[in-house]
Amino acid sequence: MSLANENKPVVQEKNDMRSYLESIEYRVARTRGELEESYRLVYNEYLKRSYVNENDSKLHLSLFNLLPEATTFVALSNNEILATATVIPDTCFGLPMDDLYKPELDTLRQSGNKLCEISMLASNTSIFKEGTPLLLNARKMFLIYYLFKYILDYTIKYLNLDYICIAVNPKHEMTYDNLLFENLGGLKSYDKVNGAPAIGKCLNLKTIKENCARLNKSKIYQLFFSHETADANFLNKIKLSLDDIEYFFVKKTSVLAKIPPEKFSCLEERYPGYDLNSIIPHVKETKLP
Repeated sequence: MSLANENKPVVQEKNDMRSYLESIEYRVARTRGELEESYRLVYNEYLKRSYVNENDSKLHLSLFNLLPEATTFVALSNNEILATATVIPDTCFGLPMDDLYKPELDTLRQSGNKLCEISMLASNTSIFKEGTPLLLNARKMFLIYYLFKYILDYTIKYLNLDYICIAVNPKHEMTYDNLLFENLGGLKSYDKVNGAPAIGKCLNLKTIKENCARLNKSKIYQLFFSHETADANFLNKIKLSLDDIEYFFVKKTSVLAKIPPEKFSCLEERYPGYDLNSIIPHVKETKLP
């Protein structure tokens, strides 16, 4: 067999990969339905790994999803969500990772840095079947990398942040090291994922571009910086209505009923004109004076 013929499968794989990635739409979630599908995908994938327990709603969401600053990203193909992640900027709620890494995060904050956390990252593993791991694992990896590219542009261009933080399972640490994340905190047991191990990581957004060049990460550099994401991918982000809040955080879950009084006050400031007490009247009785 000639060398040209031997190279054909490799070229075909690259073409298939390019076609696959170009068929996917990456953008912010725009509807209640997309949010619900994202929360369900996270629940299903976390349940497979025993990160969450079964619940009646079949959704996974938290207090932080209540924040208007929180932004859920989706990777869509044929109107099906293949992957999702939520960007949570640092607010009076803090970050989910504060449960484990507050001293480390406070060190970043004390230097005047603006932070966010990537949370609720999940991809639909049912579409990546066993049997041909090289191509399919590559598809899964690039699906997440492309999603991260859009998150990166959003945090730099729209939020003007200094650091992206994340708590990852040690088995995924190499992926984030490849994306130039650095260690923020050591190995700990994370109650929010049923005690699974976690390692704190952070990415310096002000130096990632020069670090890519310095470390000769040419493929990462090309993926992240060869082109800028169109503004359209970030437009029409869903703004939760009072009805949406009641649907997800009162009817589907008990998240809002369990909110601490000081965080409820913070939430009221972020939703001027919303009568949050009308959907959970008992919260008013527990508010701080």
